[in-house]
Order: sequence, then structure tokens, then C-alpha cells
Amino acid sequence: LRHPHRATSSANAAERAISSRAMRRDAEACKVDAPTRLAERAARDRLFGSGRRRAGALAALRGDGVALSTTTTRGREPRYGDALDRYGFFVTSEPVLSEREADETRAHLLSLLRSADVYERDEGCLGKLADCRERFDLSLRLTTTVTRAVNKIVSKLKPALVDIFGDEDCELVELSALITCKGSPAQGVHSDAGGVKGDDRLVSVFVSLQDTPANLGPTHVFFNSPNAITEFDYYSALRMMRTVADELGNSTVALRDHGLGDIYIKQGVVSIPEDEGATEEELKFFDAHCRVDERDHTLAFYPPWESSPNARLVFGVAATTRQGAALVYDSRTQHRGGANTLGARVQLMFSFQTKRAFVAGSTFTMRRRYHRIERAPLTLMERATLTSLGHEYEKSESGVAWYLRIFGKIRLRDFPLRADITDQEREWVNADLVQNSDNKVDFDVDGLRGDVDEFATVKSN
Repeated sequence: LRHPHRATSSANAAERAISSRAMRRDAEACKVDAPTRLAERAARDRLFGSGRRRAGALAALRGDGVALSTTTTRGREPRYGDALDRYGFFVTSEPVLSEREADETRAHLLSLLRSADVYERDEGCLGKLADCRERFDLSLRLTTTVTRAVNKIVSKLKPALVDIFGDEDCELVELSALITCKGSPAQGVHSDAGGVKGDDRLVSVFVSLQDTPANLGPTHVFFNSPNAITEFDYYSALRMMRTVADELGNSTVALRDHGLGDIYIKQGVVSIPEDEGATEEELKFFDAHCRVDERDHTLAFYPPWESSPNARLVFGVAATTRQGAALVYDSRTQHRGGANTLGARVQLMFSFQTKRAFVAGSTFTMRRRYHRIERAPLTLMERATLTSLGHEYEKSESGVAWYLRIFGKIRLRDFPLRADITDQEREWVNADLVQNSDNKVDFDVDGLRGDVDEFATVKSN
């Protein structure tokens, strides 16, 4: 038998080791005590959300462009849905939370994350996230602070959400603290989800709880269609390399002179892929020559074969936002999290979807108590749509095809909400972290029902 005193000593040592890992993440990767606002005023003024008109390339965009106000000016409301359809995203031209509100919410979300067991683990990953290192997606309860912040944000964005969805019946289907720390790499380009039916959509809101410059890893969002400043989305800009290589013919000398030799010359022979997918070499080369223009925060590819420093292919924006400002984007928009080389980037994130939508691909990061999950049978067209979107479905023993559909119990019309737990209660943080879209137990697994019952709503004053 082990000596009881030795066992106690080992447990204490393990406890101290865990504590030291958390303290090291506090001080080194997340820098939880760092200032939340940039010291230089000029640098702050260049961030989205400063209220200033966009300069540089973005000034050429129609109307309000990608920076939209949340208030009506001179009797004219911005066309939020139009901007979302044209560009795939927009940012608010002023904060939706005050600096004090953002600071309080940020401190609370960091405190919740530090209560989670995963914060003390070396890998620093929580959630079903791509390139998940020093990246945490913590689903939230409606604590006092979270509820106060979400109510304030939604009150500011309600005109935009009604314009986008057409009514107040859209459902809240995600609510989380999305946090990255120093060492979190840039993600691969991706979209979050797609509607299986044509009129279904999911729209996400990221609210920055500190000033977020380019080195804090802001979200990179890419235009989804040609506009006044570009003809390119991310993938068409990337494919431009093959077009240039084709124009150079089969000359190995010309390819090397233009910096493309390592990509398209294999064993001394020109080899240009014909399939649609980008190769790993192409992606690395493309990313190595992409930069954020600090003047207007546009993302562009700078071709190494062009002698002019102004020669570039603009295809998106780095959402470098001022504290309290919001990025709003359609889940189908191509985007990625930027590389964080500085400290903690804390965002309060939530998503709404069309009433009773059938959306596939989202992580639906929200506590189970606010979701309704249904095992729904699929029509032939729905099976074909899921397959085309790259999603798998399952079959029952009787051969009926089915998919888990996620609905929200809370709708836009239910706001403002009431808190259902205090800030001090923490038992819930490490519970119920199973991703809801993978949950095949906590719902009706045997009855394949096509109809959705009326959702219980969160009552408010």
C-alpha cells in the first residue's frame, strides 16, 4: 500500500503544477492584465468602430461600404441586409458596448475561462475549432454580466437583424466567449455553415472586448462577390497564380524568375495542377505574399513578379476593431482567424438563424438548455444538398435518412433577457461541454418527427 502521507504530498504537488501552468498562461500567452486600449490615439482612430470614414481602397465602395452605423442619420437607415448580401460582412462604425461595459464583460469572460479545466492544459484548446491552439470557444450561461452585455448589443443591432431576417422571429443558436491568446496560429480559410433550404441563413456577431490591432489576430473576412475595389474573392485571387503560370508557358526559367519555380517545377519539369483544389505549396506561397494594409486594413495578395509596390489583388478585410465594436458576417462568408502574436483577444460571440432554419456545418456553440435538438428525416433534395455542402447524414435501422437539426429556444422578440444564474456560480463551466451537434443521446433518437413543437421562450420583463 502507498503511504497516505506520500499520496497527499503527490496530490499537492500535482495541484501546484496545474496552478503554475494556469499562471504561466495568464502571464505569457494570454497576458490577462495587459491594457485593453491602444495608447496611441492615431492607431485607435484607424481601427473599425472609431466613427471615422474609411480611407484608402474601402472609400471606393458603394454607400456606407463595410462600416455601417447602428443609428439612423438624417432620416436614413443603413441597408444592413444589402451590405451582408453584397460583401458577406460589415463592421459597426461605432461601438455597441462602452469601454466600461466591454472591460467588465472581458474580465468576466476571462474569469470564466480561467475556471475551466482546459485552461490549465498545455494544448490550450476548447471547442471544435480549426487550428486549435491557444484558442478557446467557451459556451456561456446567461450570467448577470453576460445577459447585461448581450441585451445592450442586441438593442443596438436589432434594426440590423430585423433588416437582415425580415422579422423578430430569428432564433439565438450560438452564445460563447471566443478567446485566442499569443501563439494561436492563423486558421485555414473556411465558412461556418450553409442553409440547406434557399431562404435559411445564419448570421454571427463578434464583439471585440478590447482594441484589436492586426497582431492580436483579428478575423479576416473575404469579399463574396466582385465590387468597386476588387474582382476577386480569396480563391479566385489564389487561382490567379496558375493563370500567370499558364501565361508564362512551359518555361522553367520564366517561372523561376517570377518566383513560381518552387510551386510549379517538379523534378525539372513544369507541372501545373488541373484540379480545382489548391495545393499545399500554392496555399503557403499565397499566404506568404498576403499582407494587411495598415492604412485601411484591407487584405491583399502582393504578386512577387510585379515591380510596383502598389500592385496588389485586394480580396478582403482584417476586422481590426475598436473596443466594443462588432463584426457581423453571414455564415457562408469565407473567413479565418488571424495569427495572434500579442496576448488575449476576447470576443463575445452570438449567432441568430432564420426561424426553424435547417443549417448544416455550424458548431452551434451554446449551452444545451437554450437549444432544441431534433432528429429530422431528410427528403431526397435535402440529402443531395447536404452531400453537395460536404456534410454526412445518418440512417435509421429502417433505412430512413436523418440529420440533427438545431433550433433556438430564444428569439429576437424575447429580448431583453433575464439572467438565469449569478456571476459567482461556476459549477456549470466544466459541465455540458459536449458539442450539441454530436449529441445523439439527449433528444428523441427513436421517433423521427417532421414537425417541430413550439419552443419554450425565455420570459423577460
